[in-house]
Amino acid sequence: MANFPLSDVTVETPHTLDMRTQLEQRLQERQMLLAELEPRAIPTIDPVAYQTAAAHRVTIQQISAALERLDAGTYGQCVRCGRQIAPARLEVVPHASACIECQNHAEAA
Repeated sequence: MANFPLSDVTVETPHTLDMRTQLEQRLQERQMLLAELEPRAIPTIDPVAYQTAAAHRVTIQQISAALERLDAGTYGQCVRCGRQIAPARLEVVPHASACIECQNHAEAA
């Protein structure tokens, strides 16, 4: 039997498997939308497509980071204060990295 440090072992529960599936599906959807937009996402040709593509890129980065947090076992914890992110927030924004309070502070700054 191999000896693995506990920090290297990711325990998948039904909840985390479900969340992983949901995040991977959202990631794939965003990547497909971005692939459709990119040929015309040039500021001088289609500024709306350009801005939309930029927004998709940000969301893709956020979803990828959420998948990394899932792998690390820190999914659902605020990256700023370390407190638990409200389950209702994660239902609406499953790739959220901050609790509502920290997100409000970041947006106000």
